[in-house]
Amino acid sequence: MNRQYVLGVDHGSGGCKVTCLDSNGRVAAEANVSYPSYYPHNRWVEQEPEQWIDAAVEGIRRALSGFTPEQRLQVRAIGFSAPHHVAVLLDADRNVLRRVIMWNDQRSGEEAAWLEETYGHNIFAITNNRPTPTWTLCHMMWLRKHEPELYGKIDKIVFMKDYVRFRFSGELATDYIEAEGTLFYDIRKQEWSEQLCSMIGLERSMLPAVYKPTDLCGTLLPEMAERIGLAPGTAIVMGTADTAAEVYSCGTVEAGDGVVKLATAGNFTVISKELPVNTNIIAYDHVVKGLYYQNSATNFAASSYRWFKEGFYRELEEKAAGKPIYPFIDEEIRSIPAGAEGLLFQPYLNGERSPHWDPYLRASFFGITARHHRGHFARALLEGVGYSIRDASMEFAGTPKSSLKIIGGGSKGDVWVQIMADILNAEMEIPGVSDASFGCCLIAATAIGWFPDLKEAVRSTQTIVKTVSPNPKHVTVYNEMFDIYRELHRQTKQLSHRLTKLQESRV
Repeated sequence: MNRQYVLGVDHGSGGCKVTCLDSNGRVAAEANVSYPSYYPHNRWVEQEPEQWIDAAVEGIRRALSGFTPEQRLQVRAIGFSAPHHVAVLLDADRNVLRRVIMWNDQRSGEEAAWLEETYGHNIFAITNNRPTPTWTLCHMMWLRKHEPELYGKIDKIVFMKDYVRFRFSGELATDYIEAEGTLFYDIRKQEWSEQLCSMIGLERSMLPAVYKPTDLCGTLLPEMAERIGLAPGTAIVMGTADTAAEVYSCGTVEAGDGVVKLATAGNFTVISKELPVNTNIIAYDHVVKGLYYQNSATNFAASSYRWFKEGFYRELEEKAAGKPIYPFIDEEIRSIPAGAEGLLFQPYLNGERSPHWDPYLRASFFGITARHHRGHFARALLEGVGYSIRDASMEFAGTPKSSLKIIGGGSKGDVWVQIMADILNAEMEIPGVSDASFGCCLIAATAIGWFPDLKEAVRSTQTIVKTVSPNPKHVTVYNEMFDIYRELHRQTKQLSHRLTKLQESRV
């Protein structure tokens, strides 16, 4: 029998990753295509949906560039993922009404605070999550208040991965995990909540039908098939939110499993059989029915590193002519002792999510002396993200875990993985593949019958390629530094608020 293929298409915060999996369970091809975010005002983060489509098309073309026409005909299904919370607003003709508000946008702080004060108990009772500037409910309330004319033109609301899939298949729908990321969805009844929609005057009919991640959702449209060089009628699989896909793809499919993610955001995730009751964390259904994943996250993880690289290593980037310079930075960091000689970094470059849920926090370096140079700042930055993730992990009973999977772009660098092992005092296990696009492949492959169930799919294809153990001497240093980090937050929180308000009052 000819070898067959499935595609996983994941749209992240900075670009699209396409993975091609063959019917032997091996990754046959991969490709990445970047696209920009826009920051028109302080605390705003927006993207242009049409750029997602262009990136998906180009990503698939690149991934399949070495395939023969016969091999392309063996692509059986495509699955999709993208971040939670990102609403795409469509008019009656299915045109996009405006750039989307991204999950890390913090403009809706006042609306989130009002919803918390007015309806907080009811919202948590229905969704098991609290209103913060991350959620679609708060974004929509901001739009209703500040862009009422546009708000009145909305005919349908879909979400980031669902809009991309709509453009591939023509089907408007979502999955239940994606729906849980809106604060419009009843997590226990598994249906859109009339009560939540009514809080902002939203018609429930504006929201899409809800399915399982493994459900088929139309077939590839002829015009899109021509653009990407695949057969019309190729199966389109629902897919799910990116975090759900990658938590699944790295092999955490049992209660008690834990994951650290170093990507645009930094996550600490624990799998459970029971729906947790904690207003400081986010909780969703797992793609494996009967499980939940609990998530506590920092807004700027790898994005902090990227910000630092672009600002402090610009001359190296210019000399590198497009080649990666992170290995050079890592060498500088290795020369600096754990704790960066008393230099601390708070990674609140765009406010902060759990456990603080505070859009008005600001980043800082603290403890600077004449001894500190660029390498110290680089190490302090990676450590500061680590402290923030440890801060997030404190919301879970019995953590840090003795062994954790570590995923995301930051897991590709030995230096940062060792820092995370030391700060969390936990063994870091690096999976062979851990991208959300790989998770999409496994979901799509299960949907078309390659595997009997989702657990078997990931167990048949996933491996641990490396394990990193904590250094006891570094653990001691980081325990002391972490105590100071938490106290620094308590002492400077109100000053951050004052600075933010002062800046915004002068814009």
